[in-house]
Amino acid sequence: MRKYLFLVFVFIGCSSKNLKETPKDFVKKDEKYLLLKGANLYSLGKKSEALLVYQEILKINNKNSVALREKAVIEGQLGNIKQAEKDFLKSLLLNSDDNLTLKNLAYLNFEKKNYIKSSEYLKRVSKDFKSDQDYFILGYIEFLNGSYLNSLKYYDVIGDESIFNNSLFFDSYLSSLKQENILNKDVYIRIEDKIKSNKKSTIKLSNFYSTFLKRDDFAERVLKKYLTYNELDKEIINELINIYYKSGDEIKAKKALKLISN
Repeated sequence: MRKYLFLVFVFIGCSSKNLKETPKDFVKKDEKYLLLKGANLYSLGKKSEALLVYQEILKINNKNSVALREKAVIEGQLGNIKQAEKDFLKSLLLNSDDNLTLKNLAYLNFEKKNYIKSSEYLKRVSKDFKSDQDYFILGYIEFLNGSYLNSLKYYDVIGDESIFNNSLFFDSYLSSLKQENILNKDVYIRIEDKIKSNKKSTIKLSNFYSTFLKRDDFAERVLKKYLTYNELDKEIINELINIYYKSGDEIKAKKALKLISN
């Protein structure tokens, strides 16, 4: 399956390999051949040519759900969003359990800020077909609805480091943890491991520890973790100095100041 980008919602379809493995979707040999041809053209970046092939299939059989879906994928990527949605909905009527169609409709509705529909479509996607991006969307929608505990249940499944380093996810994650007053140390260690090379998120988490949890020791730990995995950074060191002065530890503050001067 083609990889798609987090929060840059690219409409997704099947590769030619996947098409070969699902012969039950096809009725006629010429349709199967054209589907493979369309997938191959698409994989070569020839979207307009692939689109013509899928249109040709639909002239032969206007109830070919795969052709409708793949046509919709290309229409969406070419900016024809209304036509894409129309084709996806037709495809879904013909195959109500198609995970790719459900995902695409979920992404499309999320972009339109129709969060209720987006969530409904994603919840219908089979568990083994859901990605971390899907769990982020579901969790973020719960966050927007004020269902912070439900949001965290989805967020706790996510392991993709790139998602942790997305500000939309990270800010909503911290807000949900704050609303539910989560004090589980393992949760925060996991977060720290995912953001150890992200300066902005490190500072946000440090401030969260210091101001909300009242744990300057946690704040110190996450800042030091950043310095362990990255080059010396003046802004991070200044955050450490502020913590040391706040706690009255002038010796540590002076040592940190030397790091800047050196």
